[in-house]
Amino acid sequence: MKPIIRKSALNKYIKNIWILENHDIEKTDHSLKFFADGCSGLMFQQTESGVFIGDKELSSFLLYGQTVKPIEMKCSGSYKMIVFVLYPYAVHALFGLNASELTDTCLDMRTYSALSKEVETNIRQAVSTEEQVGIMETFLSNQASSANADLQIQHMTTFIMNSNGTYAVKDLQETTEMSERTFERKFAKQVGVPPKLFSKIIRFHSSIRQMDKGKYEKLSDVAYENGYSDQSHFVRNFKEFTSITPRAYQSKRVSENESLDGFIQV
Repeated sequence: MKPIIRKSALNKYIKNIWILENHDIEKTDHSLKFFADGCSGLMFQQTESGVFIGDKELSSFLLYGQTVKPIEMKCSGSYKMIVFVLYPYAVHALFGLNASELTDTCLDMRTYSALSKEVETNIRQAVSTEEQVGIMETFLSNQASSANADLQIQHMTTFIMNSNGTYAVKDLQETTEMSERTFERKFAKQVGVPPKLFSKIIRFHSSIRQMDKGKYEKLSDVAYENGYSDQSHFVRNFKEFTSITPRAYQSKRVSENESLDGFIQV
């Protein structure tokens, strides 16, 4: 399923806004799969029977951190999901949280502050998607007014993302005048994962986006164009973040192209 993708005026912290909406009168079961992309996010969801990851029901309003393990969300019937995809450094800068504590998990924003609890109520009572998006954007703008972004980490993450994860992390660390250990600790606290893992995630995300766009003839083309030393290296990296091989993913994408569910990549 393809989300509606929008941009935000708060583009220092918000990569994009996307909206997934399905009006399902048949009350069928849905499965939505998400993979690592190097970003965190603020999400609001409305469903008839809740959204679950395994046996855990998700909050209607949540902040999620870096995703390393593949995620499968399940729900039944109609649903709406509004996600503000945040740049890697945004969780720490906007909310003052240790980003590594949110890796592969999420925070119920109704418990973050009295304001965020009120925001959840306002979003839920809003009469349109446009109004809901506006409430969330205003909330993030208020958080940004007192944000304290580390420009050095912001620059590092942007550089790694722009190079699709192919630039040597060691070379970046040497420009910081920090020891390798200090750099890794600071990066993980503000981004959620160590710099080498972040770089690996970005390279994976670049490769899977290339596959989704169909801009290749052979899978080996994807491997070499994304800086993998060989195809076996690419396959190992791909399985680490999806639990399946690139060829299996390719086959599933074809079979799910006409479905409302499936793999979600933004």
